[in-house]
Formats: sequence, structure tokens, C-alpha cells
Amino acid sequence: MTKILQPISAESNEIFSARKGKIYLVGCGLGDVEQLTLKAYRIIREAQIVLYDNLIAKEILDLLPLETRKIYVGKPNNNHSITQERINHLIADYADQGFSVARLKSGDPYIFGRGTEEALYLLERGYNVEVIAGISSSVSGSACAGIPPTARGYATSFSVVSAHLQEGKFNTDWLPLLKLSNHTTVVLMGLSIARKIKRSAYTIGVPHNLPVAIVSNASRPEQKSVITTLAGLVKAAKNVDGPAVIVFGDVVKLYGKLPQYQPQVLEVK
Repeated sequence: MTKILQPISAESNEIFSARKGKIYLVGCGLGDVEQLTLKAYRIIREAQIVLYDNLIAKEILDLLPLETRKIYVGKPNNNHSITQERINHLIADYADQGFSVARLKSGDPYIFGRGTEEALYLLERGYNVEVIAGISSSVSGSACAGIPPTARGYATSFSVVSAHLQEGKFNTDWLPLLKLSNHTTVVLMGLSIARKIKRSAYTIGVPHNLPVAIVSNASRPEQKSVITTLAGLVKAAKNVDGPAVIVFGDVVKLYGKLPQYQPQVLEVK
């Protein structure tokens, strides 16, 4: 049941929060258990209620004690996913009952993870919330394939963008970044719209031979990398499953020269 709370003073808010269970927004990183922070590992083991989705690796879920109540809030069998509003209410309702609640987030809660929305919703209603940072695929996903976001002589800066806007709309604002020299562009949530990205990039004059890498399931046993160019992007995208990051820029040329988490590479021309 949703409760409507009236604004209260800071002093009353502190007392009110103490009556509720603690809430943690936990960054679970790329998926490799050993890349969890010590704090994330501890909270995952100690929380009484855990909410998770299909982006959380099985190896991390296996850390949960048998007595932990596990609530799936993902997208089963291609059906409509649970709404963000419903997730917010679930977290609040369990905290109202005095439980410690951990909302597991892939990567970092504040990097395209809607952690900000959840934190604001809960804080505005007097809940005690802590955000635990995690390794983001936007920074380390490509590194798992031996492709650093920056490297002297290849890229002096990098950008992280989402290919999707609200309601699934295609985000085109970032495309001019592909024309910058000495720059890397890391795209999240772009695998399913590879054709739109390629077509739109061509329209603004991005070179067809721009190096591209797709890294899926970074740091997980099923990690796969596809090395290609903008011209081969659509074909390459058909060879991998999500979650994945798409990396554009000359740093892709470093593939094969640096350590990799688990090599499994296809070359698409």
C-alpha cells in the first residue's frame, strides 16, 4: 500500500527515518564477483530484502544467503517490465516494515541506472538511503577486452552516452562526437539500434572506416568482443547478445596488444 507523507522538519525527519529499515542502492559492477567493492559484498550478504533484475549476474545472486528474501523486478520472458514507480513503492514498503533493503544495480547506480530517481523518491519521503558505488561498464567494459577508453596517441578524452532517451526514443545528440579526433565514444544501450546509429552517423559524415568494438557481458564467463568498423556495425551487432557497450574510436586499434579478461573475438568486415 502506498503511503502519502507530509513534509516534516529535519529533526523530525531524522527520528522518522530511524524507525524505518535502512535502504542501500548497491552498485554491483560488471558482473565479476571479485570486482565487487568490499562494502557492496557485505551489504549483499547482510540485507534482509534484495531487489534485483536480469542485469545482475548469477554469480552475484549466488552470494545471497538462503534466508534473504529475493524480489525480481526485471523483465521476464519479454513481457512488460515492472514500472519504476512500482519498484519505488516496493522498496519503501519493505523499509516501512523495518527490513534492511538492498536494491542491486548493474554497474554504478548513478550511471544510467535510474539510481538517482530511486534515491530522490526515497529521500524526499524520509527514508535512510545509502548509495554504494560500483564499477561501470561505461569505463571498464571495453577495458575487459583490452581496449582502454584513453591512451596517449589514441584518445585524450572520452564520452559516455546512452543511445536511448525516455520511452525508447533514439538519442542522436551524441553523434557529432564520432567526428572528434583523439576521442573515444562509449555507447550504452545501443546494440538493438545499431542500424539507426550507422545510418545517422553516415548522414553527418562520420567516416565508414571508424574503428568500432562491441563488448558484451564484460567480465562474465560469456564475455565476447567483436572488432569492426562503422561500416560493419550492423552485422557485428547481430553476433552478440546484451548487455553490451559499443566503443568508437582509434583506441579500438589497441585490441590484441593489452591484457583481456577473457578473449573470444570475431572479426567482422
